[in-house]
Amino acid sequence: MKERVIAAAKKMKREQWIVCGLVGLLLLVIAMPVKEEEQQAAGEETQETVKTVKAQTEEETDIRREYENQLAGALEQVEGVGKVSVAVTMETTGTKLVEKDRPEDSQSSSQTDPEGGESRSESLQNQETTVYEQREDGSQIPYISSETYPEIRGVLVVAEGGADPVVVQQIQEAAMALFHVEAHKIKVMKMK
Repeated sequence: MKERVIAAAKKMKREQWIVCGLVGLLLLVIAMPVKEEEQQAAGEETQETVKTVKAQTEEETDIRREYENQLAGALEQVEGVGKVSVAVTMETTGTKLVEKDRPEDSQSSSQTDPEGGESRSESLQNQETTVYEQREDGSQIPYISSETYPEIRGVLVVAEGGADPVVVQQIQEAAMALFHVEAHKIKVMKMK
C-alpha cells in the first residue's frame, strides 16, 4: 500500500502538485477557528430557529387538538353515535404570510458632453422590510397579513355506534363537511 502511494506521488506532474497544495491550503483555512463573535452569532441564530420550530410545533398541536375536540363534540350530539374518540393527522404545518414594506426608489440622470452626445443613467432600488406590530407589553412581533391552517391528512373516529353502517356514513359525512377531506381519508371504527 505504501509503495503504491509513493509510486503515485512520483508520477504526479507539477500542476497536480499545485492543485494538491491549494486543496490542502483550502482545508487549512476551513479548519481555522472562527472568531468568537461569529460563533456566538451563529449560536443565537440556532437558538432562535429552535424557538421558532418549537412554537410552530406547539401551535400545530393546538390546532390539531382543536379539530379533534370540535369533531368529537359535534359527533357526541348525534343520535346513535355514543361516546367518541377522534384523532386527526396534519399534512402540513400551515403558513403565515408576514407583511413586508417594499418601497421603491428610482433615480435618473442625463448628461450631455461637449460634442453633443447624451448619456442617461437610471437606477431602481428596492428594499424590503418587515412590518411589526406593537404588543401591550412593549415588545414587537411581525405583522401577519394572512394565515392558512394546516391541511388534514386523515381522520380516525372511534365511536360506540361504529358498527352501524348508517352511523358510520353520518360520521364520515360530518367529517367531510367539517374538514373538507375526502371519504377515503376518514376511518370510522367501533369502540370496544
